[in-house]
Parts: sequence; structure tokens; C-alpha cells
Amino acid sequence: MPALFVREPFGFGAMKPATAAAAPLRNGVALTDDPDRHLRDKIIAVLFTAPGERVNAPRFGAGLNRATFEGLNPLTVTAIEYRVTEGLRRDVGDEIIVEGIDISTEPAAGELLLVITYRRREDRIARTLRIEL
Repeated sequence: MPALFVREPFGFGAMKPATAAAAPLRNGVALTDDPDRHLRDKIIAVLFTAPGERVNAPRFGAGLNRATFEGLNPLTVTAIEYRVTEGLRRDVGDEIIVEGIDISTEPAAGELLLVITYRRREDRIARTLRIEL
């Protein structure tokens, strides 16, 4: 039997079989047996959780959702890059090696594209996560 991981974000649900769009729900807790999906979910949780949001882990998170309401100038982009880098290093650094964080912006359209290139420490295979805000 493959290893099972609790899906991020954590959620409760009824007993349902697996479908093409979703992993099975077992014992009322959303589970996945895909370690890449689990790690990607953890990275997204770090990116979109604001520091201070988790009671027992006040430093957890990068607060990327704040970028939605910040102006897109070079100083803001540098601050976002720093928050993302530090959040990933601190909160999932024991599982991944971040190889690069690339932020491109289109200030006139208010768009920000974040591309994170990382490797799992277990297998060292390169992976990429793209986030558009």
C-alpha cells in the first residue's frame, strides 16, 4: 500500500470513492497517495498563509495573498521574493531545495507571475510551480 498524506489544506468530508478530479476521502479526512501533490499543497499553504495566521506557528507562511493589493514596483517585487524565499526555506526547507524564484510583472494589467523551481530532497527531480496573481 502506498504512503498516504493528509491533503493541504486540511479538510473533512464524507466517505467518497476516488474520481478523476479528486482523491478519495477516507475516514472523513481528505487523503492523497501522491507525494508530489502533497508537497505542492504544502508549498501553496506556505505561500498563501499570512504570518501570524496560525496560532501555534506565528512565523509560518509568506503572505503572498497580500501581493494582490500591493503596487507592482521593483521594491514590492523584491519584498515578495524575499517573503517567498524565507517562507519556503523556513517552513518546507527540510523537504525541498529551492533552485529559483522568478517573478515577472505586468504593472499596467496588475498581473504578477511567480515561478518556483524546486527539487524534492528525496529524488532531486526538478519541478516547477507557477502561480498567477
